[in-house]
Amino acid sequence: MIKDERQTEIMSILQEKQYASVAYLSKKLYASLPTIRRDLTMLENKGYVKRSHGGAMIIDSEKVEIPVAFRNTKHMNEKIKMCKLAISLVNDNDVIFLDASTTVMHIADLLKTKENITVITNSIQVCNILYKHNIKVYCTGGYLIENSLAFVGKRAEEFVSDFRADIMFFSSCAFDNEGFVTDYSELETSVRKTMFKYAKKKVFLCDSSKFDKSSTFNVIHLKDLDHMISDVALPESLRKYQTKQII
Repeated sequence: MIKDERQTEIMSILQEKQYASVAYLSKKLYASLPTIRRDLTMLENKGYVKRSHGGAMIIDSEKVEIPVAFRNTKHMNEKIKMCKLAISLVNDNDVIFLDASTTVMHIADLLKTKENITVITNSIQVCNILYKHNIKVYCTGGYLIENSLAFVGKRAEEFVSDFRADIMFFSSCAFDNEGFVTDYSELETSVRKTMFKYAKKKVFLCDSSKFDKSSTFNVIHLKDLDHMISDVALPESLRKYQTKQII
């Protein structure tokens, strides 16, 4: 197993267990103790984990920017299930905004079942999927955030403002018990808010692992969404907002 693959596996294990010892990781990944220690040191230097008591724990993913390669493997089944529900909202000939979240990325692969779709996105990963299906795609350009493979900034937002979309699909890292969608990335939040302005419908995809969590920047409130798609029902306290939930 090469270094990048091994570190991705370490992050996946820590996302699931929160903490793992060097000995456990060594046995699980068939790597020597010194190799695991070097990997953990590198991940700690990047701000993704914290070394502690002969092992490491993951840094709160609602507060820091975890690389997209690590996030791609998290809650995969839930993401795909939600995206299959989301595709039912898409009609032939629609113009669609897709953000750069690892959840929404899976919608791109399902759009091959629709006719004459146009997609505007700030995601490199989405572009890589859509071109394989000969789906018309416009990429915003702008400043590239390496960890999320997302284009952001003034140029990206100006590009988005040139379009009018039938529907926008987006996700985020946290959804609190007051109905606020929040995120750790100020720049990605700003691009999403620009997409909101030029989309007729706003659809939020959020699996239950993000419930009752909060991050730094407000993205949108539940009451301002057209639909919310999740793997579980909303808490009773939030149903008063009457957002159309799909589960």
